[in-house]
This record gives sequence, C-alpha cells and structure tokens, in this order.
Amino acid sequence: MPSRAPLLLLENPENVFDLRPTPAALLVDVEGTLTEFSPSRGSVIEALKRFDEVARRNSVDLRRVHYITNADFKEFGVQYPDFAARVHPHARKPFFAPPEEFRRYGNDTVVVGDQYLTDGLLAWRFGFSFALVRTSVDQPTWPRVQRAIGRVLALVFFKVAEVSR
Repeated sequence: MPSRAPLLLLENPENVFDLRPTPAALLVDVEGTLTEFSPSRGSVIEALKRFDEVARRNSVDLRRVHYITNADFKEFGVQYPDFAARVHPHARKPFFAPPEEFRRYGNDTVVVGDQYLTDGLLAWRFGFSFALVRTSVDQPTWPRVQRAIGRVLALVFFKVAEVSR
C-alpha cells in the first residue's frame, strides 16, 4: 500500500507554478478545476490555452503538462492537434494510468484537481503529490458530496506538505 501522498492546498490552479522546487510534471484536472462542471468544448479549449500560457510564462515544458478529464470529448485530438498527446479524455479517474515518464518523477509529479476521491486518489496510487484547488466554482450536488466524503478520508491518504515559495 502506498504511503500518504503529499497534499498541497492551492487557492487557484495557477499557484502550482509558485511551488519550489518547480514540479517535474503536471496532471491537471479539467472540470471543476480549470472550468465549470459540464463545460462546452469551447470553454475547455480556452481553459487549456490559458493554463498553457501561464506554464509557458513560467518556463515549463508543455510536454510535461497533461490534462485529464472523465468527460468523453470525441475526436478531441483530431480537432485540436496541439493538445492531442496531452489531453486524456474519458480518463476514469482515479484509475487512469499516467504516462510512464510522469511515474518516474514520483512525488515531483503533481496532480492538480478539486476532488480527493478522483484526482487525489490518482495521485496517491502513483506516489505523486496532490494539489487540491479550493474551488470557487459552484459545484453540483454530487461533486459537493464527493468533496465532503473525500475530506473525511483525506487523513488516511494524504499528509499536508510544507510549501516553499
């Protein structure tokens, strides 16, 4: 059984770039973290472009920034080839298997998300760090319930990490 994963608390997803040392790789949740729940394809693309721009400004290699979503965006890679290798639709978090390269970085890979039970458990399964975003998005009932359950279980799976800036 993996040990408890480092838990980082962020006010917004872009704060992940303030962490020192800089994460080696990022797996970023889309719905509830970068966008509203049930987003349109257009709002997803805009959110990914905005996050990529912040990553570029922070000198992060975009090949090490991947996006994960449980949504099934059919033909996403065909319509948006710039994101084809970096967006993982229908990921089935927390059961998603991240790229092997990300696994080699251990807890220097950070999963950025809004849910303990999906994003957090994905991080825990692979020994990654988990950056929980304190979302200001109005959550539907099921994500609110998930978050409450996850908060109760968090002590079993996560240890709050000291964040240096």
